[in-house]
Amino acid sequence: MNPYRLILRDLISRLGWRFPALIAWTALVGLGEGVSVVLLLPLLNRIGIQTASSQGSALRLLDAGLALIGATGPLAILLVIIAVAAAQTGLAIGLAWWSAQLARWYQRQRQMDLLRAVMRAKWGFLADRKAGELTSAIITECERLGGAFTLSLSLLAATVVTVIYTALSLFIAWQVTISLIGFAAAAGLAMTKLYRKTSAIGRSLAPLNAELQSSLAESITGAKYIKAMSGIDRATARIASLVRKLERANATAVSAPATVRSLLEFLAFAGLATILVLSSGSMGVAAGNVVIVLALFGRLFPRITSMQAQVHHLNWTVHAIEVIDRLQNAAEAAAERPDPPGSEQVLKIALPTALTVRGLEVKFGERKVLDAVDLQLKMPGMVAVVGGSGAGKSTFVHTLLGLTEPSAGSIRLGNYDFASAPLAAWRRAIGYVPQETILFHASIRDNLVFANPAASQTEVELAARRAHAHDFILALPEGYDTIIGDQGVKLSGGQRQRLGIARALLTNPLLLVLDEAMSALDAASELEILRTLDELRQQIGILVIAHRLGAVRSADLIYVFEDGCVTESGTWDGLMARRARLYTLARAQGLDRVAASAG
Repeated sequence: MNPYRLILRDLISRLGWRFPALIAWTALVGLGEGVSVVLLLPLLNRIGIQTASSQGSALRLLDAGLALIGATGPLAILLVIIAVAAAQTGLAIGLAWWSAQLARWYQRQRQMDLLRAVMRAKWGFLADRKAGELTSAIITECERLGGAFTLSLSLLAATVVTVIYTALSLFIAWQVTISLIGFAAAAGLAMTKLYRKTSAIGRSLAPLNAELQSSLAESITGAKYIKAMSGIDRATARIASLVRKLERANATAVSAPATVRSLLEFLAFAGLATILVLSSGSMGVAAGNVVIVLALFGRLFPRITSMQAQVHHLNWTVHAIEVIDRLQNAAEAAAERPDPPGSEQVLKIALPTALTVRGLEVKFGERKVLDAVDLQLKMPGMVAVVGGSGAGKSTFVHTLLGLTEPSAGSIRLGNYDFASAPLAAWRRAIGYVPQETILFHASIRDNLVFANPAASQTEVELAARRAHAHDFILALPEGYDTIIGDQGVKLSGGQRQRLGIARALLTNPLLLVLDEAMSALDAASELEILRTLDELRQQIGILVIAHRLGAVRSADLIYVFEDGCVTESGTWDGLMARRARLYTLARAQGLDRVAASAG
């Protein structure tokens, strides 16, 4: 759909009653401004400047109206003109304030609607898109759309005022008015090519902004690697190329309105002067009437030139609505299943219980990623899932968390089935610790209570103690109030993972899932985490997803995944004695020698 129609439709639907109120308010402002100028007609007549001609009926109507309020002398008419102008000024100031408030409200609404749609979309939708694309749409494109909203309101207001001014001018001197309209139309047509150019530039800005934000995010996130590989020049050259493209596009878009304004101001001056000379001769219009019409158009032409500039700015910004609508529609189409109204906030499950997976199948297109997976975890207790890269471990976790929809089979947690359980409550029952714990540039306390904002300090400290994090937190300069830097850069890997476990425990989960959470830890940190898990397995269910097998030897059961299937399951000793798939994986990591020496 045409982006101009899109934004007009969006304005009408989102503003509701405010839209006609804005138009009416704008009409009042334009009418007040026009009337204050037209009232100069009887004033000029009173002070001896000829105004009567074929438009004498206009003067008679104005005189009749002034007589009704007792304003017949020059001074009284002047006071009426000043009063009308003062009222118009007040209305104009109020309209400008309200329009600015609505523009910011509209931008915020579109940003939050888009953010909610993106965050509620299925994991596959997010995984298929660059973070920079999403960030650019939510920040840059919504900001551009807010600018388009303001410009659209301004253009609507200018159009209303133009109609009012034109009607008043036709009433005073139609010959001069028609000449001026023809001149303005010709000037507008002369700028058509420039309009098309700025529209094309506006359409190109969204992908450029998205690519720039993606490249910046990747360069900043990977700064350590880039510096270590002496790749600073290559990284900055890539970004510099995008910045130059944006520089050229923005320079053209910004200079075009100024070019149009300068050309139109010149043409307006020449046209008005020409019409002023012709009107008194060939058109047979009285001088006073010509003066009033020229006064009206003298106030109108700056608006017309401003409208021309605003059209170019709108061409530059309006295409943002296409980007935002396209992304929001795609996100809403990929939305996760909603929880029904009045659904449970917390799953009512008492320990002991079990996580039971039967015949689980997951497809990506026609490719089966998981095939007939059976697994059981008795809780309290600990079960491990192991396998090589591409075995299906991550897909299994994503399905368990509701990030991926199963194609067949069932997952039950206690007496609840995943297919019918409220998704939010299901996820609250599961504490998740990923390979890279996501931490914010905030205090330790703020990072922990993100999982449970209502948690008390006592609850926070209890979760930290259970995760063996309390002691190292107290050793930090400001304890729980210590700012840990972006992604917890001021902490060690083991400390970050223990904070991740503490945050997961703060929701009082039935099941704790660690997805490769120890793959990047040193031996000492891994030992600390294993101590934590040994204590927690007596209280809740623990599911450990691991590539490194040293972390799973004490699990109650080990499930070995290969090509999306469970190829074997059992205890560490039992599986090693079988010398099958687990034994092969352990031997590759040198753990068969450990097992032999232990035996």
